Amino acid sequence: MVLRDLPLSGLRALVAAARAGSLTRAAEELGVTPGAIGHQIRQLEDRLGIKLVRREGNGIVLTRAAEAALPDIDRGFDALASGMRRLRFERRAETFTISADPSFASLWLAPRLAMVRPALGRLEVRIVASVALETMAEEGVDLAISYRKGAASHIAALDLFTERVIPACAPALVEGHTGPTRAEVLDRMPLLHIDPTMGDDVYPAWRDWFIAAARQRKDIDQGPRFGLTIVAAQAAIAGMGALLASELVLRRHLDAGHLVEIGGEVPALTIKRRLVWPENGPKARRAAVFAAELAAIADIGIDSALPQ
Repeated sequence: MVLRDLPLSGLRALVAAARAGSLTRAAEELGVTPGAIGHQIRQLEDRLGIKLVRREGNGIVLTRAAEAALPDIDRGFDALASGMRRLRFERRAETFTISADPSFASLWLAPRLAMVRPALGRLEVRIVASVALETMAEEGVDLAISYRKGAASHIAALDLFTERVIPACAPALVEGHTGPTRAEVLDRMPLLHIDPTMGDDVYPAWRDWFIAAARQRKDIDQGPRFGLTIVAAQAAIAGMGALLASELVLRRHLDAGHLVEIGGEVPALTIKRRLVWPENGPKARRAAVFAAELAAIADIGIDSALPQ
């Protein structure tokens, strides 16, 4: 029997049912319905022409034939899992994986990637969403761009730059105001929120801004919430409310006049973007070189570093 002929779904259902002693519990383990588990096992029985399970009370038991074959099937799945792990390892060996929040990756990192690409030699670049710094090695991440304050002792780090976090809204929401839009307009304006994502647990929220502005508001936690800053920015442009976000994300919209900054008299909140990597990781040396190249670009200037 060749590999393409192996009824893998039926065999997997049989192993799960044998382990759980119940179609219901097997279905929970595999994330399908009990009916699907029963159907897959019946298809396997029809294909083999032999009975594999029988009902007993509220559960199921294996027939003698299935019980005898189960150790070999188990070893087969273990071998497949081992093969997949080896393939993932080989893939990781050929790639340099960078994790960053999508907004930063699309607006800052991606346009500059070609400038620092030579530091990676023949490695292929792979960019993924933020992961917890503690799980970088497990997730196969070679370099993370994060603004978390703390990091485990086995993590090396290099500062990238500090960003201002500012409030902004669509011009239509502050029509009639002359001069800089002051903080008091936010006492009644709808507020848009950015949900913390993995690695973003220190991102300032509206509560932090109102404290910095020495102002109070009862409904400070109410309003639409967004998982991505770039999506929240589009909602702000559409006039849904004011957004507190990194100036890096908002700058192009501010320059184009799609958004206006609010409360410039209030000391700006800041976040420090950092480059972090497992110091004992398989590509630690390459990560250190790549991080230094990125930091050098940041020293030149966030905008001036871009090729013209």
